[in-house]
This record gives sequence, C-alpha cells and structure tokens, in this order.
Amino acid sequence: MSVVRKSLWSPAGAVMLALGGLWGCAPSGPAPEAPPVFNNTTDPTNGGSNYLGSAACGACHPEIAALHSIHGHAHQLNRIEGVAPTYPGEASGGNVPQPPSGFAWEDISYVIGGYLRRALFVDQDGYILETGVTGVNTQWNLTFPDNGAVAGFVAYNATQTQRQPYEYSCFVCHTTGPRPQDPNLPVFQENRKGIAGTWQEAGVRCEACHGPGSRHVGNPHNRDEFTDASARFCGTCHAPGTGDVIQAEGGFIQYREQYAEFRASGGHAGLACVDCHNPHASALNSENGFRQPCTACHPDKDLGFHAGKVYTRGDFVEELECQSCHLPLAGKSATSFIVGDSAGRVGDVHTHIFRISTEPVGFTAMFTPDGSAVVKDSAGKAAVTVDFVCLRCHNSDNGFPFRLTIRSASEIAIGIHGFK
Repeated sequence: MSVVRKSLWSPAGAVMLALGGLWGCAPSGPAPEAPPVFNNTTDPTNGGSNYLGSAACGACHPEIAALHSIHGHAHQLNRIEGVAPTYPGEASGGNVPQPPSGFAWEDISYVIGGYLRRALFVDQDGYILETGVTGVNTQWNLTFPDNGAVAGFVAYNATQTQRQPYEYSCFVCHTTGPRPQDPNLPVFQENRKGIAGTWQEAGVRCEACHGPGSRHVGNPHNRDEFTDASARFCGTCHAPGTGDVIQAEGGFIQYREQYAEFRASGGHAGLACVDCHNPHASALNSENGFRQPCTACHPDKDLGFHAGKVYTRGDFVEELECQSCHLPLAGKSATSFIVGDSAGRVGDVHTHIFRISTEPVGFTAMFTPDGSAVVKDSAGKAAVTVDFVCLRCHNSDNGFPFRLTIRSASEIAIGIHGFK
C-alpha cells in the first residue's frame, strides 16, 4: 500500500513555520482569534491540587481529548497487561506486535514509545531490556516510510553489562506527575525496584503540562489551571539539560534537541512553540496540528520551481511544500538512510533549524570536529547543509528529473526563491 503524504502534516497545508502574523509579518488570511486568558502562569501545582487523570479532563473537554489521543505525547509510556499495547490507527509506523526474543508480554511492565519511531521495553522489575545484558536485540524500530525504514528489532546498548533502571531522568518526560525518589521516603513505582520514584499517569497527558486539576474542576471558569506557553517550558523535555548546545551523534542531530535548535534558528527564535503548534494536536497525524501556513508570515516567498512537484521514493509520496526543505529529517531517533550516489541524508526527526546553508559543504561542516554538536556562527545561528535538503530528492535513487551534487545544489540554493 502506498504511503501518500501531502506535506509533512495536514491536507490543509498547516505547517511548522506558521507564525500567525506576529512581529510585523503580514498574514494572508483572517486574523486568528485571541487566545484565552489564563490566570495561573507561575504555579504548576495549581495551589497544591490533586491529580485526577486524563479521563476526568476528557469528560469536560472531549474535543481536546480526541485530538490528544493521537498525539505522540499520549503514548510515550504504555502500561502492559499481558498483551501487546494498542495505538491509534493514525500511527504511521504501525505497532509493537511482540516483545524481544525470549520474552513474553507477561515479562513486560511498560513499553516506552512505540507510536512513531521506536519502542523500548521495561521488565517486571522496572529495568529497561538491553542487548548487552539479555543477549538479544531489544529495540523495536517501527516502519518509517519517509526514509524507507522497515519494522524490526535492532540492538540497544549492546555493550551494557549491568541492568539499566528506568530512572527518573527518563520517566520525567514520559509520564504525568513524575516525582523523584525522596531519600526520606524511598518509594518505587508499583514497588518495582528498577523504578526509583513515582508518577501519577503513564504518558504525557493533560496534567503533565497543566498541572493537577482538582481545583480547576471546582471552578473551571476561573481558568486557573497552569499554562506556560513559552518555548523554554517545552524545552524542559525537548532539549533537557543541554543549554544552547544542539547535540549530535553519528552525523545526525539527536532526537530531543528541538528547543536548542529553535533558539539557533534565526528570526524564529523569539517565538513560542505554540505560535506554530497546536499544543493538543499531533503534528504528524492531525489536520489541526498547525495554525497557519508559512505564507502567513512569509507572503513574499514561494516554492520557486518546486511548486506542484512530488517527491517519490518507493511507496512513499510527498507533495512538496515549504517544510519539505526547511524542516528536513536531519535528526535521528531510531533510523536513517543515505540516499543514492549523491549521499543525501535522511533521518527520522524533523529539525527545528529552519535556515539552510548555501555553502558548498556537506554534513561534516554542519557539526563540530568530534561530531557531538551542531556548529553555530558568531551570532549563535545554525544552518542545515544541502545534503539533508536538496540531495534527499535530487539523487539517483528516485524519479526526480536531475541529479545534484553538493556544489551544484549550493549554487541553486542561493537564489532558489527567485526562480520561476
């Protein structure tokens, strides 16, 4: 069955570079409605409220709950009850049909992820299964049509010799209401000795961002649930602990570097994530994931001679739009692919570095000499090289009309928006 994707997101063309007419940009459509006023922007505990769970939130907010149910956040951590986890049908990669070789579902307590790119497995004692300890491949990679990856098990931490606990530094971004272990009260989640600390609900659910909801239920019209709309708040999980360093490994950006990337993205760095993202809807699986097209703030830009073009590789089909070039798959969570004789580079995570380098250089110039971070200029800005952008399509491996090299791609990229 062919995979057809109109742009990266919705058929309506709502895209990541949506800036909503901010900072002097001229929107091409009607002005968006003013956002609601939230009273609590400073206290994530909501005055010491109790957690109620996402089902209680969804009872009063069914439309938002439906949107969030197909968001990757909701499936960051999945409780296993002796059978395979279930995911919404919108999951592009499929599912997690079986645990690693030699294990049954009764041996697994949780699956980490499994919705978009990969899955890891937590045993009944609360330890993450690793190849170096178990002797079998323990990471399940999902089908990822964009780069041609097919589903299957691969090695995870093949050199590890000690069991890896599922610790707070991991589950803090996979759960709702996470708490580290208090030395004075050494509580373990569900008494699993590998999980030091606790959480209220598996997955990143409503109260993970809005705080516990018991006081909101009693007086909902005051809108006193916690709301921090800053990019910094999202960055607590989308580039945790890295400051402004955009971490990299193996010739790709690491998969949770969005905030650091965003801060190095030039003029977009002053925005908040929610200026582009609908925070409740999936960027990949929902038509409501983004709020405006790129042209809302960039009305003078067009696609050059790419308008109406279609990228095809195997069964994957993508109608080209702004984000096809300006949000390339330069990050890697699980899989990557080097395309054809021009060595186009395709990962599985879309970068938030919107700027494209027009220099005739490849990916090695994009990273520090040791490959551990993205290079920035004197103004703190980063840019993606043309092998992540142009050479993904203009290669010997697909049906595009001509092949490019790094040098010829650079020459064209300099004036790409001037071509008609």
